[in-house]
Amino acid sequence: MFPWQQVFELVLRQTIAVFFEPIFWLIVGFLGVQYWQTKRNQQKMFGTAIYSLRHQILLAAFYGTIGGVAASLLLTVVGITLNKLGFNYIWPLALLLMMINTRFLCFAYAGGLVAVSNVIFGWPDVNVPQVLALVAILHVTESLLIALSSRFSAMPMFIKRGDGQLVGAFSLQNFWPLPLVLLVAVGVPTGNDPAGGIKMADWWPLMPLGIDPPEGQKWVYAMMPVVAALGYTDMAITSLPYKRRLKSALHLAIYSVILLALALLSAKFQWLQIIAALASPLGHEFLIQLDNKQESEGKPLFVPPDKGVMVLDTVQDTPARKLGLQPGDIIYNLAGMPVNCGSDLAYAIMYAPRESSIVYERQGKQQERNFKFQKDERRLGIILVPEGHEQFYAVMTEENFAIVDWFKKRRNK
Repeated sequence: MFPWQQVFELVLRQTIAVFFEPIFWLIVGFLGVQYWQTKRNQQKMFGTAIYSLRHQILLAAFYGTIGGVAASLLLTVVGITLNKLGFNYIWPLALLLMMINTRFLCFAYAGGLVAVSNVIFGWPDVNVPQVLALVAILHVTESLLIALSSRFSAMPMFIKRGDGQLVGAFSLQNFWPLPLVLLVAVGVPTGNDPAGGIKMADWWPLMPLGIDPPEGQKWVYAMMPVVAALGYTDMAITSLPYKRRLKSALHLAIYSVILLALALLSAKFQWLQIIAALASPLGHEFLIQLDNKQESEGKPLFVPPDKGVMVLDTVQDTPARKLGLQPGDIIYNLAGMPVNCGSDLAYAIMYAPRESSIVYERQGKQQERNFKFQKDERRLGIILVPEGHEQFYAVMTEENFAIVDWFKKRRNK
């Protein structure tokens, strides 16, 4: 029987130890800079920030810790070890790929290419099934974090699509510091069992190390804390942010499970290694292209309705946020005054009494709520979908298969 409780306690202790590593807080600081840049862009586009910077960083660290523990347990159960993962090859390659496109800074591409090189050329010396299993487990973790994040870090924006239409959208960007615990295989003399060791199940590890221990020795596995980070970037144009996240999380989870199954099988059937290695980058790229196509060509959700005005988002600590107004809600009336455009809403806010009512529709159901303006302040805290005359917006460009685009650019130079 697998010693779940003992392994979980050991993973938890090692995870806590990561918090005392300076590099962990260095990564948290780096992620804080990313969120600060997002906040600055919000202030430029809307004149205000939607969420507080501290709130974003704390949530990122909290969710990242949950993801780190979950990933560490999966890595331990499968038996992934640092010994032949080839980080000294994967990281430099990932940085080189980033020069082609920033989203290539992902182990699905670099790890997959390193695995392909090993299968075809026998170099570099890495354990292909373990490299691919690591990629799969990291993406399982990412899918979990995407699903957990829900509305967290969904940043509203105005974008101009390829057809010239100005629409509302959400930039879904998340960055998580990931405290990981990885196994390291250490050779010890046969018959020498280290004190405090945990007896594992007979079937463990699922993924063999792939190398024999030195003569007269056996492998003993130790745990080592490692600091990593995960990032997620997406766009919600045709659906609500939380629905978009759940869809992306589901797609990524399916990809990860398939890749993990191929990695485990390739440890027994060597001919599967080339298929699994190619599935890592190509499967990941297929998901990105599929999702991008749906968002770029689908019917936009955040556009002005025939009647009323549509909410794109609300600002933290304002009457609108306290009322629970959500993206996609359609406001028809404020303080008894009809609202059909942004200027109507501004007029109603200006002349409404401090205690007022608002009539809005959510998913086909009309509701009326009472609210109170903050003292000495006429601010409702609503960001409306663009009406077409906005000065600040982002331009959406269609991204084709990035490797093909890169070769085209090189050819045209």
